[in-house]
Amino acid sequence: MQAKNLRTLALIITICGWGVVALSLIAALSQAAWLVSYTQFAESPVMLAVSGITGAINNLVYLISVIPVLIWIYTAHDNLRKTGVTGLKRSPGWATFSFFVPIANLFVPFGAMRELANRSAGEPEELAEASVDEVTSWWGCWLGSLLLAAILLIVALIDSVPGLFVTTPFWAHQLLMIMQLVLTAGAAFFLVKVVKLITASQIDGASVLSTFE
Repeated sequence: MQAKNLRTLALIITICGWGVVALSLIAALSQAAWLVSYTQFAESPVMLAVSGITGAINNLVYLISVIPVLIWIYTAHDNLRKTGVTGLKRSPGWATFSFFVPIANLFVPFGAMRELANRSAGEPEELAEASVDEVTSWWGCWLGSLLLAAILLIVALIDSVPGLFVTTPFWAHQLLMIMQLVLTAGAAFFLVKVVKLITASQIDGASVLSTFE
């Protein structure tokens, strides 16, 4: 696949990404409004319903967006290899599917995306691991969101077992949910920026090899 074909994938990712940003923030704001009303003994079921509905739609859009993101990651890494860029540390397959490998998914995708951004921009092998602000911001938000989602899931699973429960203040649990939604929005926002940055680098010929054209 030619690098210019990344445009279609980037457009799809951008649309899905902004959808996740909007839906996550709406869900977070609705949840926060409901929590405030609850603490003031003026509970607003409407806000809770809005949060639940937008959260469900957000999860659906998030899952749908996974497919074009994975295809884009594989294609962008494959472009580097096809143009003869040497010294790459991760294969397209490993860079793509490491997201699903426990432990490895905590650091491999981050390193792979930094390498992709730097080498697509024409940086030499020794600078492949140099910091890229957009990538760092994306990864920080994504890891934070993943950690909070895992905590919420573990608490829910423990509470579902008869005779077991986790003593967590109600407001703390709700705040964790709100923070998780905000970080999800941040991860989507910065991922859109990362995709735009790398796609532009490859299409515009900013890499070492002009055959991206």
